[in-house]
Amino acid sequence: MRPIQGPKLRTSRPRDLEVGSVKTLERTGQADRVLLEDVDLTGMDLSGGRLTESRLRSVTLSDTDLSAASVLESDWERVSSPHLKAPRSTWRDVSIEGSRFGVAELYDAGISGLVLRGCKLDLVNLRNAVLTDVVFEHCTITELDISGARATRVRFSDCTIGTLEASGARLKDVDLRGAQLSRIVGLAGLKGAVISEEQLVELAPSLAQHLGLVVTG
Repeated sequence: MRPIQGPKLRTSRPRDLEVGSVKTLERTGQADRVLLEDVDLTGMDLSGGRLTESRLRSVTLSDTDLSAASVLESDWERVSSPHLKAPRSTWRDVSIEGSRFGVAELYDAGISGLVLRGCKLDLVNLRNAVLTDVVFEHCTITELDISGARATRVRFSDCTIGTLEASGARLKDVDLRGAQLSRIVGLAGLKGAVISEEQLVELAPSLAQHLGLVVTG
């Protein structure tokens, strides 16, 4: 068995940022090398917009529309979003820490070099998304849907996942050993993932059901 390849991540962070203007962001849909702190972007239409080398700190994104937007080389800290609309969006070299998301619509998104650390997420919709070099650390996820997604070099560390929906997923170097999995839908979609021996034992009933096995004493 070949060694599993871990995520490849950047180490530089946004520096020397100017304080950004909410009005400018709303007018242009662009944020380049700015700091947005303690602001409310509720209901703002940023669809097709671009946030580059910026930092969001203690920001509210309730029903903010990031459809087809690009978030690049940026840091998000203590961001709150009951409903994040970001289908078909692009995320590259982004760190999200200590944040809370209710519903995160990220279907058909392109995601590379993303770190989520210490986040709480209720429903994450990553259907048909493409994920490369992604890390989940110390995260609690109620439902994670990667149906039809392509995921490469994704790692979970000290995470809890209530329901993992993986129907039709295509996985390579996806490390689930650091995830506590309560329920899995679409077991066939886990082909290419790495799990621990303990997880294999826990998944035995689901595997037996998936294969149509009859287990008797």
